[in-house]
Amino acid sequence: MKKLIFAVVMAVLFFVLLNFIYCNLDSAVFGYRVVFKFSIPYILSVQSVPLPMGFVMLVSFTSGMVAIALLEALPSFFKTLEIRSKNKKIRQLERELSVVRQMSEKPREGEGDEPPAGI
Repeated sequence: MKKLIFAVVMAVLFFVLLNFIYCNLDSAVFGYRVVFKFSIPYILSVQSVPLPMGFVMLVSFTSGMVAIALLEALPSFFKTLEIRSKNKKIRQLERELSVVRQMSEKPREGEGDEPPAGI
């Protein structure tokens, strides 16, 4: 289900990006200056330097690709941690099993030292 949702979201985003590029294919668009603004009234007002639209699109596309790669890598990272913890538990259980085997192989006190009572 997650892969289906991921595929749908990626398809929609890719369609929107391609539609934007298709509808704005002239030389003035990618040279258009964009200013990003962030404002919290009476507290903070920040704005960026003017950036070319082509640069903004390139940065957003590449950062999106990197973010997707990181999101895809997270499950394998958690599986690696899970496998390590399970391997640690297996080693611990194997040590306990070897100790129990050694204890069962040792002759018990009083066994094997004396001849049977009837002889």
